[in-house]
Amino acid sequence: MKLLTVLLFIALVGFTVNKELTVKADLPTWQKHINKLETVRRVVDESNLNNQEVKFITRTIDSLELLIIPQLNTQLDTTKKK
Repeated sequence: MKLLTVLLFIALVGFTVNKELTVKADLPTWQKHINKLETVRRVVDESNLNNQEVKFITRTIDSLELLIIPQLNTQLDTTKKK
């Protein structure tokens, strides 16, 4: 849950100040965190939370992944070309 909070904070701060932020980590670290987001999504889907709460959490994870994954792929593609 801490990871989700930190990523949400980074996303919100980045949008608020219209400043591009870069978070550096190696690929295994990113993969670990993306896997954790998928685990959170699965746990939420199987939980007793009401529908609105599940939708909110799922949309938040989707939003973070849509923000993060394309940027990671772009950075990886750029690294491969060098």
